[in-house]
Amino acid sequence: MDPKRIKDLREEHELTQTAMAKRLGCGRSAYSLWELNVNIIPLFYLNRIANLFDVNIDYLTFLTDEKYCVFEKNQINKIELGKRIRQARKEINYTQEKLASKLNTTHSVISAYESGKTSVPTIFIIEIAKITNKSLNWLLNKEK
Repeated sequence: MDPKRIKDLREEHELTQTAMAKRLGCGRSAYSLWELNVNIIPLFYLNRIANLFDVNIDYLTFLTDEKYCVFEKNQINKIELGKRIRQARKEINYTQEKLASKLNTTHSVISAYESGKTSVPTIFIIEIAKITNKSLNWLLNKEK
């Protein structure tokens, strides 16, 4: 995931990495590693950035160039996210095995995501959005 838009957003608000990390509730070193693209920002924090700065989460992940949209500032609900992943998968007539193959994982991992038992990594949810042609706002139940 390219962190450019997250860095641009921080700079646009004239925040240091330390100040941004404090707003997000994480350490400066963790935030710095996300911005340097050493580590991928967890979905929880990506959602938090969207909520804090009223920015489209799809924009932050380069799924759209639309920076602003109307959305619900909600926390991630793993059960609801799992239901939406299942619905999106079924709409494109994919089995868990086929989606797992596209993501280079196992169907049991997809099953765990769909049941809400496991948090979905950022990189997977972005790929699921691309494969199913759904927005992250839709998958995360943020659409108004």
